[in-house]
Amino acid sequence: MLKTYTLVRKEEQQISDTEGKIIFHLTDENGDQRTVWGTTKLDENLNPVSISTEKKREFPLIQCLFVTNVNETIDIEFQQYNTVFERKEMGVSQQTVDDIAKSLMNKPVRLGPLLKSTQIKTTETVH
Repeated sequence: MLKTYTLVRKEEQQISDTEGKIIFHLTDENGDQRTVWGTTKLDENLNPVSISTEKKREFPLIQCLFVTNVNETIDIEFQQYNTVFERKEMGVSQQTVDDIAKSLMNKPVRLGPLLKSTQIKTTETVH
């Protein structure tokens, strides 16, 4: 399932000396608005260096948005990730990442990079 999102706004909050939160405000290809958030690890200068989310199915989106600038558009393919994190009751996976990893340990499965099909479109130039 290929989705296209434009990052409209980012809100950063400091929770502690080592933890923060980023809230991402998005618009999808249909013009629908959506908000997702992730918890960040902060370095000694209080800059976010990594991000995670409690909602495992949003992990590839959160990871991609973490390195996306406001007003950039991203295309992200969820099909491979959805195969691993199956939908359960009410559209949410009830398994943790550890549970899924344990269940796949002895199976000949090659997942490859989950964000392999992610594309970021930007007008920013790199120097």
